[in-house]
Amino acid sequence: MAKVLLLPEIAESVVEGEILRWLKKEGEFVKKNEPIVEVMTEKVTVEIPSPYEGVLAKILAPEGSVILVHKPIAVFAEPGEDPASLDLSQILGEEAGTVPSGAGKTEQAAEEPSTTPVPTPMATAVPEAPPVPGPIKATPAARKAARELGIDLREVPPSTPVGRIVKADVLRYAEQIRQRPPIARVGAIPEPERIPFRGLRREIARRLRQSKDQAVHTLHVDEADLTELVRIREKLKPLAEQEGVKLTFLPFIIKAVIQALRKYPMLNATVDDERGEIVLHKTYNIGVAVATDQGLVVPVIHHAEQKDLFTLAREITEKAEKARQGTLTLEDVEGGTFSITNIGSIGGLFSFPVINYPQVAILGVHSIKRRPVVDDHGEIVIRDMVYLSVAFDHRVTDGAEVAWFTRDLIAILENPERLLLSA
Repeated sequence: MAKVLLLPEIAESVVEGEILRWLKKEGEFVKKNEPIVEVMTEKVTVEIPSPYEGVLAKILAPEGSVILVHKPIAVFAEPGEDPASLDLSQILGEEAGTVPSGAGKTEQAAEEPSTTPVPTPMATAVPEAPPVPGPIKATPAARKAARELGIDLREVPPSTPVGRIVKADVLRYAEQIRQRPPIARVGAIPEPERIPFRGLRREIARRLRQSKDQAVHTLHVDEADLTELVRIREKLKPLAEQEGVKLTFLPFIIKAVIQALRKYPMLNATVDDERGEIVLHKTYNIGVAVATDQGLVVPVIHHAEQKDLFTLAREITEKAEKARQGTLTLEDVEGGTFSITNIGSIGGLFSFPVINYPQVAILGVHSIKRRPVVDDHGEIVIRDMVYLSVAFDHRVTDGAEVAWFTRDLIAILENPERLLLSA
């Protein structure tokens, strides 16, 4: 008997996932435990193995759609079963109970591939379709077609009895637009490019919106003299290279941050808004922002307080490489208590980083630049200076505490010998 594949519960806190890529096509045979679909959750991208063996008869969740956990995404025909003979309405109704009310055979048939050509409009002018008031009802396939063709769904008249736009409606409207006579212009205007807002970019947008909606973002900026830190790093780099380690400034900054957080534990915290609690963490799990081709991700260095400089450097490199390859696991990205974003290699004076909610604070580290400063003796000297920006949730901590934290952090960075004494 045919089987329905439900989106599995990937992690306890994950309630939905975006279908990024189907690894098998309809009609292909799939072995049990063979990867079948790539799904992005709010935390990580994973490949879902098939719990069944058989023919992938029907894909119910197209690429780009967002599906709730435990909802159907595909139907399998067992070995020896004819996929063409499956009654999907009956299977979904009996096994998943997810057939939308009002969605009849007319709409389902409209989503099936068809060899029938799209009707050509008559020679008379085609009137503009009035915008559809309220939320737009459209199938995932229709939304995908509209994105690919650059069509505003509000302009597409639906053909189904329930007023839902299907893929055939989009294709029909696209053909109508193609048949319209061109408007005479003095010089052609290039058409804008439309990029689907999906994948990691859409997840980043969701997380940033959540952070902005929940936390009260406030910024504190100061500068530090890293001349001694630059000297020590240059001295240690040959030794690090012998150990196969790329020694950047980030391991030093992580160790300095941990020392400062020990004195100001309210910043090594997360907010549980559902329970109305501030959670003070006793370990230091430091998130490190990594820029990838798909967007920014934040892998976590767990128990960073227990690791020496070279261990931190090695783990930072490993996590950054996994982030760029898209192979981070849930464990790699969960449990952060404080985050650092290092954009110094890109440039700029300073920035206002967005808090990695539900964390309380994030440190922005900017370009280290040699510039003239006045020393304690009133002399103008050339020093290696850096701007540090701390974004914090003003609901949890106040500006004075963040200023003290930053002051102590700067004192540690400007006297870095003490960083070599701890684990």
